[in-house]
Amino acid sequence: MTQTTAGVRHADIQTSRRSFLKGAGITLASAAALGIVGCAPSGKSSDNAGAEGSWDGEYDVIIAGAGIAGLTAAVTVAKEGNGASCLLLEKEARPNGNSPFCAGWQMYFEETEGPLNYLDHLIGDCTPQETIRAYVEETMHNLEWVLGLGAKEEWLDIYRPEPEETNEYAEYPDSHTVGYLLFKTEGDHPHHIHEFLMGLVEENSDIIDYKTSTPIEALVRDGEGAVIGVVADGKRYRAKGGVIMCTGGFENDQKMLQDYTGVKGYPYAGQANTGDGHRICQKIGAGFWHMHGGATYWLSLRNLENTRFLSTLYSFTTKQHGITVGVNGRRFYQDFDGCSNFKKYALPGTDITRNVGYRHGITQFGGGMAHLPLPEKGWFIFDQAGLDAGACPKDKSEDPVADGWAVRADSLEELAALIEVPADELVKTVNQWNEFVERGEDLAFYRPADTLTPVAQAPYYAMLCVPALLNTDGGPIRNEKGEVCDPDGNAISGLYSAGEFGSIWGHLYQGGGNVGECGAFGRIAARNAMARLS
Repeated sequence: MTQTTAGVRHADIQTSRRSFLKGAGITLASAAALGIVGCAPSGKSSDNAGAEGSWDGEYDVIIAGAGIAGLTAAVTVAKEGNGASCLLLEKEARPNGNSPFCAGWQMYFEETEGPLNYLDHLIGDCTPQETIRAYVEETMHNLEWVLGLGAKEEWLDIYRPEPEETNEYAEYPDSHTVGYLLFKTEGDHPHHIHEFLMGLVEENSDIIDYKTSTPIEALVRDGEGAVIGVVADGKRYRAKGGVIMCTGGFENDQKMLQDYTGVKGYPYAGQANTGDGHRICQKIGAGFWHMHGGATYWLSLRNLENTRFLSTLYSFTTKQHGITVGVNGRRFYQDFDGCSNFKKYALPGTDITRNVGYRHGITQFGGGMAHLPLPEKGWFIFDQAGLDAGACPKDKSEDPVADGWAVRADSLEELAALIEVPADELVKTVNQWNEFVERGEDLAFYRPADTLTPVAQAPYYAMLCVPALLNTDGGPIRNEKGEVCDPDGNAISGLYSAGEFGSIWGHLYQGGGNVGECGAFGRIAARNAMARLS
């Protein structure tokens, strides 16, 4: 979901380390000998764990990460590999990335041309057309694949494309061609696609060697640069067909978040996605793309101690009951981040350049759709009428002040002192807002008219809000075969990826798309890795 200049791909604008070394008259082999590859210290090459030495195990395919992508790849090896062996590595005692916590919507299609057109408007030039086409053509099989593995239709909510239905970007043509499948959360069956796939891994334990608490530490390459194995938890495992990286994003590495997105963000889901796979692939010369993309960011409500979210998922359904200000006491963005209500404001035939509302952290900004830079914190301001209307939902707290969710004051000046913002600015901001409400139009940021709620009835309240995200999508460049590529677009032999790790979603993200590509590229990568065995 990164912004790129139209028609220019990341692979074209990134400096190639290989080209640099050649231009300096240094071969990669001699560079490694000099200890400069990957900025390695003398005597320790960090771009390769070393092909020499004995192996602690040998497998046809090795997969790093037991999220939906990794499980899909492992099950594909078990079901289609004609006895091929598989090692599935998980860094934690149990999977703790996004997969077990996500809603589980998996995108699927029933045709190719409509989805290709729709996705071209969303993803555009930042991902090659052949990679987008591979995604679409394989995503067409997501539903039949799950059913073929033993799932029953009655276990699923299947949202088939209908002409009258629209998706997140209804303004773009063919949005109605996108469908979804979702495991129902009631009944005697798996309640989530991750749970369903984990059960299949257990059923195929004779083929899939599943090791938990075994983090991948390095990739092993041969003299030609092909990936032939991994180092994991201090042991060396050979991969005869290939290694598939399914290690997710870097949303729990604050340095990477700030380096690539410019924002100190707070992720909703698991804590294990810390960019390990990114650093491992970077050391062997992988090219990177989409690094500031993802389901990022919006200001979401936290407790005053800044230790937990008000909601376990989106907490933007209450923002129509007040306004958001920065530490300077001023409004600074279109502060009704209503992703859950996008269908209300995004209708077919309307002008996307004037529509509002967040769509997985992306919003209209200056006539284009963009990820906004957001401050480290803000304050959600509302009055007694706003509280009574649900600014802090009663099912979350009957008394948000006593429960540590909000502060309360009898005047705006007192409230400003409690949250340490300039009192004169806060009073001016609230007065201007109330003027907008009275005239029925937000002349500053064009919030929808039906979200214009006055802040005028004491007592007044403030809740902390911080930049929240679901996941990042950036990582190693991936081609249509699921192969990881160098900055020049050349495939690194024996290395593959799937899921959010180097996702295809490089500009606008459509909900369900990441789980969709976990399925599509999990299978694509596994099949191409197994093809190298013949």
